[in-house]
Amino acid sequence: MGKVLGTIKERQRKIISFNDYVILTLPSGATKIIEVRRDGTISLGKFGIFGANYIVGYSYGQSFEILENKRVQPLKSITYGLEDADSNESTPIPEFSSSEDNRNLVDKGDEVQKVTAEEIEKIKKQGGGNEIANKLISKIIEGHESFDKKTVYSQDKYVIRKQRKFSRRFTVNALSPSNLLNHMRNDREMDKIQGLSEEVLGMMMSHANVMPGGNYLVMDETGGIVVYAMLERMHGEGTITLLHENDQPKIAHLMHTNYSEEELYKMVKPINLLQFMEPADNKPNVGPFPDDVVKAMPDMRRKRYYRRMKKVKQLNESLDMVQHGAFDGLVYVSTLNPVGFVPKIINKIAGSRSIVVYSQYKEILIGLSHIFLRDKHILLPNIYESRVRYFQTIPGRLHPTMTSVGGGGYFLSGIKVIPTEGAVASGRRSKKRAGVEQQEEVKKIKLASDSSA
Repeated sequence: MGKVLGTIKERQRKIISFNDYVILTLPSGATKIIEVRRDGTISLGKFGIFGANYIVGYSYGQSFEILENKRVQPLKSITYGLEDADSNESTPIPEFSSSEDNRNLVDKGDEVQKVTAEEIEKIKKQGGGNEIANKLISKIIEGHESFDKKTVYSQDKYVIRKQRKFSRRFTVNALSPSNLLNHMRNDREMDKIQGLSEEVLGMMMSHANVMPGGNYLVMDETGGIVVYAMLERMHGEGTITLLHENDQPKIAHLMHTNYSEEELYKMVKPINLLQFMEPADNKPNVGPFPDDVVKAMPDMRRKRYYRRMKKVKQLNESLDMVQHGAFDGLVYVSTLNPVGFVPKIINKIAGSRSIVVYSQYKEILIGLSHIFLRDKHILLPNIYESRVRYFQTIPGRLHPTMTSVGGGGYFLSGIKVIPTEGAVASGRRSKKRAGVEQQEEVKKIKLASDSSA
């Protein structure tokens, strides 16, 4: 485990290095996941291309501007100099008058723009760095017939919109669970992540009490994002028993998280539902071959044999954990209805441990909470949600961003308890209740005396 801890600390460094998976943020707000390969060339489409070697050695969060010959230069931020008209980095904007209001502004559609799409493509094909983008933006502004009829605020907003569209800049960020999740949400791939949001993911990790050294039972159908978030909090200590419905778990996103195969093998233990429900009947009856037989195998067959024995060992370890039970927590994110499944597996969770069940729909969790309230094995089952809404602000104005993605899901959280069999609740009775019981006792005595008489 010491070697794994060492590699994890190296992976968590703050410097961009070769073979790292990173996420690039473009001026338009779009994101792209890339691998920093030695001597590689990275294409950003209309924003240009650059060499991967030129970004290595800088800190994560560094912004760059694309120059000629696939080179880049560092910037203070991706918007540095664009909003400041006096800056040397800003786009040269022709002198235009402005209007106090938009009463003279007539919407003519594409007719107000004299610069054709063919001319724009011709300028973009000239290559070069951000100077070409500034030249293109200036030409578009000059060709806009109604630009002088816009208000000052409208002109600034128009220029910034064009800068975000054509400026050849980008920011390199670490591929953290939050950045990966936001990348999926921005790409409108909500179904692949079950509609999960960044703020709800953070609350789930807190309520599940994920910490180093824990042994957690997890069902994750977000492609591995939930498992990734847990690994980041566990710092190489502990295990995750990963439940899945298919032959193999769907954890494709973990392949882009800079975790090595050795790290994932030591910490993530996959097991399907059938093996979990009947661990004793599903242990593989496969023993190792004698050494002379293994040595006589062809190379490819020997490699397959070693891979198979490695999987058998991992599966046996997972089955032993299931038979022993006493997991330190449950994190459930799946399309499989938790109402019928979760109550069957909470007996594997140790007492005083947290459970967290996520769903896109609140009604499903309400049904599960009713079961927990009757069952008495889950203390304080509560349903939580969180919404973060982004706003556009200018002096005197405030309104939400209309193109932001809504939703984020709900989750139920509670604490596993083990009721004591045969225990009877006792407490101090109220005076009113004691008086009623005394009157009933007097009535019984009178009835008994009357019947004997």
